[in-house]
Amino acid sequence: MLEAVLQCPQPHRWIELAVGRYAATVEILDSKILPNDVVQHIFDIQVKPELMEELLAELRKDEGILGLETTRSKSGHIRGTAASRRCTVCKQVDKSKCFLTSVVVSSRERAQWTVLGSDGSFKELLDGLEKGDIPYEVRLKKSLEDSDLLTTRQEQILSIAYERGYYDFPKRIGLKELAGLTGIRTSTLAEILRRGQKKILGEYLARRSLLHGHRS
Repeated sequence: MLEAVLQCPQPHRWIELAVGRYAATVEILDSKILPNDVVQHIFDIQVKPELMEELLAELRKDEGILGLETTRSKSGHIRGTAASRRCTVCKQVDKSKCFLTSVVVSSRERAQWTVLGSDGSFKELLDGLEKGDIPYEVRLKKSLEDSDLLTTRQEQILSIAYERGYYDFPKRIGLKELAGLTGIRTSTLAEILRRGQKKILGEYLARRSLLHGHRS
């Protein structure tokens, strides 16, 4: 299994609008393929708070968006889902059997596509981009060892801890209560949470470092 970050064209016109006109940063967090060549994205847009209403009004008018649902925060985050026609890069990722983990767009020219896949599926993705005359640049490629990935157990426990409010401030559940809920010794649970958090934080910081490096 390997992870790669590609610099490819932006997936949709509405993203170019948000980034170009409103200086927003757009991150596609997940995607779901729908019938009739439609894709639904879960997104997070970060923009100046005073520009949120204007940007939302523009998105609602965009003919390229087939369905839009959003929530807003006072800090300038617009989160939600948007359905659009699948872009050429999305199609190639789907054909190659790679997994698209995120798309981050912070300028008109740059979209950072992060994918997971085997050596074979990644080669198939690059072949498809070349055959489709789609410009790309491999910005990062690394093999993932088992130690780099969350185990199913870690993912389940982190999910329970998150849902029960362990990471809230103030906490809605303590470590001892969480240990009783999961049936795991307190010391063991603390170590599982620590290792899982370290992996997630390391991955997050690596991606943000890559993104900021492109901005400079």
